Amino acid sequence: MRLYHSLLLSAGLFTAAMPVAAEGPADNYLDLTPYFTRVDSDRNTERQAGGLRAAYGWGWQGHWYSEVQVFGAILETENTNGSVEFQDQTDYYMSGVGLDVVYNFGDRDGYTPFLLAGLGGVYDDVMPDSDDTTSAFVNFAAGFTSQEISARGIRLRAEVRYLYDFFEDGMSDWQLGFGISIPLRCPPPPAPVYAAAPRQTGPVNVNLRDSDGDGVLDRDDRCPDTLPGARVDSEGCVLANQTITLDDIHFEFNSAILTPAARNSLQEVARSLRSQPGNQVEIAGHTDSLGNDSYNLKLSRQRANSVRAYLVRNGVDANRLTANGYGEQQPLESNATDSGRAMNRRVEMRFR
Repeated sequence: MRLYHSLLLSAGLFTAAMPVAAEGPADNYLDLTPYFTRVDSDRNTERQAGGLRAAYGWGWQGHWYSEVQVFGAILETENTNGSVEFQDQTDYYMSGVGLDVVYNFGDRDGYTPFLLAGLGGVYDDVMPDSDDTTSAFVNFAAGFTSQEISARGIRLRAEVRYLYDFFEDGMSDWQLGFGISIPLRCPPPPAPVYAAAPRQTGPVNVNLRDSDGDGVLDRDDRCPDTLPGARVDSEGCVLANQTITLDDIHFEFNSAILTPAARNSLQEVARSLRSQPGNQVEIAGHTDSLGNDSYNLKLSRQRANSVRAYLVRNGVDANRLTANGYGEQQPLESNATDSGRAMNRRVEMRFR
């Protein structure tokens, strides 16, 4: 019962500390990680035990994330020669809540190693009750998350964690965890459902609107939200074998991190792709000729992958998208002028 109450307290603190996810895509996730722990011998319990950790994480700057964690474990008490300090209880309970800072060596769209460090409070529930203690703890971990293993975006998570609990003279535990990471992103909106028009007995209002400006009236448009400049068929769906340059897609200097304005622009691109059911699309990244050729090629590939990952997180089927970088190999204008170089630094969608 003591463990039950302490876990409820921890869960309450955990829920109160969680930031509210914004509408639309977000780098937010919930991790559930069972773990095995090698217990400090000074706890006078069995050296092996099991526990469960839940963590809510969110990205706040590039590869930097934060996680609020709650955890609980039951440690079996040893029954030895009578010298055990807590020998008159059946089990020894631990539960805690903490805040960690995480650095991911990648963008969490594929296999991504990470390091974390943080601190918090842990409740050690022992016998007699007068020895129950709430203490501070620090912990450090190294691990990885896998690529997506389901259409919902679920990933695997594995980690090795060191936890130092300031209970009594200090306790050092090692934990090996393996669980799942669940993205907390908003699903794409459902496809519109059109009811059959009622029979008209009086004057008929003819719908002559073309909301996306693709030349097909809304009443006949099977693929709404077409991007400006795209060629479409008689039903408003984008034709294959054409290239559309994405406007306002910019990145932070010398990196593949999208700017806030670029993320806003890609919202419209994702909405358009979700309404186009049949196209295969290549995301093509290009640079100007300034700098090293091999560096430009690598940077263009990273930026194309960054755009693809963002579209996938916004509900576009990953199987429809590929990403390639072409560096400075396919310029539109001369690289001898500032305006020409600006046109050559671009991201394209190539419909197949």
